[in-house]
Amino acid sequence: MQQVVTQQAVDAAADAIVAAGGKPTFRLINQRVGGSFTTLKPMLANWEERRGKGAEAVVEVPDALLARGADLVRGIFAEVAQQARVESEAVRKDAEARVVEVRAELSEATEEIARLEAQETARAAELSSLRDEHKALELLAAGLKERADQAARLESELRDARAALAKSEQQATDLQAQLTKAGDVQTLLASLEARLAPAGATAAKGKR
Repeated sequence: MQQVVTQQAVDAAADAIVAAGGKPTFRLINQRVGGSFTTLKPMLANWEERRGKGAEAVVEVPDALLARGADLVRGIFAEVAQQARVESEAVRKDAEARVVEVRAELSEATEEIARLEAQETARAAELSSLRDEHKALELLAAGLKERADQAARLESELRDARAALAKSEQQATDLQAQLTKAGDVQTLLASLEARLAPAGATAAKGKR
């Protein structure tokens, strides 16, 4: 048989929940006295209205009913207190589990940060090394360019020297040719002198 929910039972359950430090809700009232939402909602609203106004209903209640109601309230209070302890323990366990999870996530995040920082340090060192290599290559390129310029200047000077040498050699050749011609002239003159010498002697005797 379905349990009949009365306003008194809802009031007692709500008072017990408040006494335990809780707030009466449909779910908590339903756990204590049963009933559907449509049944409990107006009863809970009635309790809240009367509690807000501080009204106290003056009802003639038999002693036996009062005693039974007191037993019911004590039972409900004990059940509410037990449920509150169970819920509190569940909340505590959930909180502890969440703390463990958060600590694990924090540990992973710390390790990830350390790994990223190590990578950043390695990349910074690699970048510094590359910069040093680039600077060394620039200096080497500058030195090679200077040597190339020097080689170009030396090559130009060598061409000029070769041209001057060729010119000098040509001049020496021309001079040698001239000297050869001069030697031929001297030989010719000596031959003529030799030929003219007897004639000169004959002419000298004739004058005597």
